[in-house]
Amino acid sequence: MLRVKWIQHAVGHGGFHTGHLDVPGEGTFNWAFDCGSQRTAKFNEFLATWARRSPMTLDWLFVSHFDTDHVSGLDSLMSRTLIDNVMVPYLNEREFAYLLLHEIARDNLDRNLFDLVADPTGYFVSRGAERVIYLRGRQPGDEPGTSEGGGPDRPKDESGWYTVVNPEPRPGSDPNMEVGASISPDRTQIIDGGVCEITLHTRTIGLRLKPYRAPLQPYALRGIIKAVEHLVGAALVGSHQPGLGALAYAVARHARTPAGRAGLRSIYKHYVGSSNRASLSLLSTPIISADMHHHWSLHQPHWWSTGGSEVAWLNTGDAELLRPADLGDWQNCYGDDLANVRVLALPHHGSDKNSDAAIQELCPEAILVAHARAPSKKHPGDAVVAAAGDRLVSVTEETGSTVAMSYTAYDAN
Repeated sequence: MLRVKWIQHAVGHGGFHTGHLDVPGEGTFNWAFDCGSQRTAKFNEFLATWARRSPMTLDWLFVSHFDTDHVSGLDSLMSRTLIDNVMVPYLNEREFAYLLLHEIARDNLDRNLFDLVADPTGYFVSRGAERVIYLRGRQPGDEPGTSEGGGPDRPKDESGWYTVVNPEPRPGSDPNMEVGASISPDRTQIIDGGVCEITLHTRTIGLRLKPYRAPLQPYALRGIIKAVEHLVGAALVGSHQPGLGALAYAVARHARTPAGRAGLRSIYKHYVGSSNRASLSLLSTPIISADMHHHWSLHQPHWWSTGGSEVAWLNTGDAELLRPADLGDWQNCYGDDLANVRVLALPHHGSDKNSDAAIQELCPEAILVAHARAPSKKHPGDAVVAAAGDRLVSVTEETGSTVAMSYTAYDAN
């Protein structure tokens, strides 16, 4: 028997999704996608209650991107929960600088954000993560898709779980990235190509997780580092490790005065970019043998739905899927799995700027979830609402707005 449960928690404008796999006699496996909300204080109270009621080790934590409303709860979560593996999108220095200025422009001056931007590897490892894996977007000339053959089966524990990551992560201590002396090289890894598959299995059953990061695009952020360095009077020291290092803290000091914040906002307004370009999507779907019976039930506000077909849950973070080229790459990644998606978390809380009816049509059997405050003018957007019709569900701060799905597979005999 195999049981899987997915939950999109009611945290308003932000995101906190958890998944749980249980195979009686074999063990359990837990994962989470994002951990943040615009209402940080209330969200931290929710996390404290959740951790008390649901004590568990997270085998994988996926962070879609580093915007505050997606990461504001990381510190609180990691202080209460053991986490083995963390996967984040790989950002270069210009992207980190834009992200930092973007959050300053929104008056999000949280110390944890500066720690994260300064040294993302150190941030997660110092809080107990065993391994940090960066998913680097496909670069011009790369072929899409995963490589042939993944890494060797890695035993999860003595009960018999195995995990295969395809393509196999490479060490983060190659010539292009040097980790700090205090961080073991095998705790910082990179996956190239923009997509991978993480397969957890025991015998013929298990779970498949498929994160995706959009291809890298030519950036219009040239000069942003120099502009920031000139304003704050500090230089970026190239360590080839993700993050801005001491430059992030120099920006933090500069942002403590109104004049300093105004200068940083002026730089932000001068540059055109988006922290959403790097946002990860994540598909999760059970693996069962052909002779097993299976059944799923979906609980959303006010009603249940059930079925006996294959299922998948697809989170998108703030992925930019409005342009046909971006949506086409995303569709090529997930392929036939889209027909099995029962819950699609809409990009950027259902914003019209990130998606339209086209993505909804790719998942015809899915309910469409928007994570937003109640009420909100832009999330979800008018065009998204009109296209979604009665398939749309908003997950707000209200407890009753939670969306959950359960799946059970068992031997026919």
